[in-house]
Amino acid sequence: MPYDNKFVKVTVDRGLAVVTLDRPPANAVNLEVYDELRRTFHRLGEDPQMRVAVFTGAGRVFCSGNDVNDFVDLEFDKATEYLAHVRLTFNSLYDCPVPVIGAINGAAVGTGIVLASLCDVRIASEKAVFALPEIDVGVLGGSRHVMRLAGQGMTRSMMYTGRRVPADEALRAHIVDEVVAPEAVLPRAMELAEQIASKSPPAIRLAKQGLNRTEAMNLKEGYEFECTLTASVRRTDEAREGALAFLEKRQPSYAVR
Repeated sequence: MPYDNKFVKVTVDRGLAVVTLDRPPANAVNLEVYDELRRTFHRLGEDPQMRVAVFTGAGRVFCSGNDVNDFVDLEFDKATEYLAHVRLTFNSLYDCPVPVIGAINGAAVGTGIVLASLCDVRIASEKAVFALPEIDVGVLGGSRHVMRLAGQGMTRSMMYTGRRVPADEALRAHIVDEVVAPEAVLPRAMELAEQIASKSPPAIRLAKQGLNRTEAMNLKEGYEFECTLTASVRRTDEAREGALAFLEKRQPSYAVR
């Protein structure tokens, strides 16, 4: 069944999805886009055949942030309701059961940098820039998500000043994981996605669950939870296939079901 979206395009091939934010001219996000993103990532996670997703933007911009028109004269009660939609969308990306590779093809500003931060791995164009510019229009942004990657000092500097951080600095600050030429962003993200898709699907999903859950745990609690997941994955057919393939010196075969 095709994805019935206006601004979030989805293609799927052999368990690998490409999700493209496509709202010209600069992929600004409004309430409709938030809801489309939320529904898309929920549906991807619920599909048992899905293995990995690539998330990118159409054109030369990944995401330019919130559509400011949505915030003009927005009263407190309406703002609270709006931000609940935003929070649910961010959660749907972070909690998506399959890994999401961010192909950051251009500017990731405001909501854009948050969406990028919520991906599991980020491949960025050398022309990409990153910013938390909400302070310039008198509001606050999603700094907590950026802080998971960049740390306190960098995040505070970005939030207080609204300055734009170029890709090479973002790489040093761990906001992104790789920086490549603009034309190589999507091919590199697809290469990584295909590598992930070749692994055991149950193990990949449990790995993501474990990484997400243990992020908020202390060392001992996190390792105990990880051991529980490791024991549970041993019961799968894919675990047996992986072990047999290793012993037989061949590539494992994990069928999409």
